[in-house]
Amino acid sequence: MKFLVVWSWTPEHAKEVTERFRQWKPKGNWKALYPISTMVGRNKGFCVVECTEIAEANKDVREWTDICTYEIVPIMDSREAIA
Repeated sequence: MKFLVVWSWTPEHAKEVTERFRQWKPKGNWKALYPISTMVGRNKGFCVVECTEIAEANKDVREWTDICTYEIVPIMDSREAIA
């Protein structure tokens, strides 16, 4: 299943987010279909992942919840939806 993962942080946490990301290694069993990206000037990031269970994506989200908020949304290619 595919998921859009969006996270945000306050400006006060921007430096810590950057420092953690430099050292971060994925823990969950998921594949990035669209790379981890930053929304410039918005204190937000996103990626599109594929995994068999949302719990796999949550393995990586848990360690960031002290400085980021997350939204994980199931998504589908529009061509698949109308097929």
